[in-house]
Amino acid sequence: MSSPVLASFRPSPSAGWVWLLGLTAVIAASGVPLVLPGVVAAEERIVVWATLAIIVPLVGYLLLALVSLPTMRYDLTTDELVLSCGPLYRYRVPYAQITGVHRTTLTPTLWSSTRMPGLAIGGVPYAGVGIVKMCATRMSRDILVVAAGKRRYGLTPDDETGFMATLTSLVPHLESPASKDTFGGADVSWS
Repeated sequence: MSSPVLASFRPSPSAGWVWLLGLTAVIAASGVPLVLPGVVAAEERIVVWATLAIIVPLVGYLLLALVSLPTMRYDLTTDELVLSCGPLYRYRVPYAQITGVHRTTLTPTLWSSTRMPGLAIGGVPYAGVGIVKMCATRMSRDILVVAAGKRRYGLTPDDETGFMATLTSLVPHLESPASKDTFGGADVSWS
């Protein structure tokens, strides 16, 4: 059973949904010619089915991500920080595991993931940091990174000051990031 939510924060506003919608439309449109009568010869039907087997689940995932974006939030319970984005992503970070919080700009790698301007969800690889479990409305700039053991979680609360004040009050061993140079926007690297 989960703990009661003490405070809930929404992410910063973003137009990342426009990019996601555009990507979904382009991928879906690329499959339309495959199902039109007379476009594909009978002997090439296997190629059509193989292509559709890739396109249909991908478009389904992108649509689910698109409708999940308005539900993105950051909940602070009595025991843990919960980052969620619809049914796709839910990260539970026990306060006892949190070792630090830093505001930073992350450098994306070329590896594929669900990130685009105005949006980053899921495990996203970043240079010098590794995989960061993102639930954010920005891809790389001004990300709050929560360190919990060897894991990193990225978020972008709209009310960053209120979020940090609440989190700091719930995590007694957490030093206030406002007193560190790394919170002021400088890059942070972890070993």
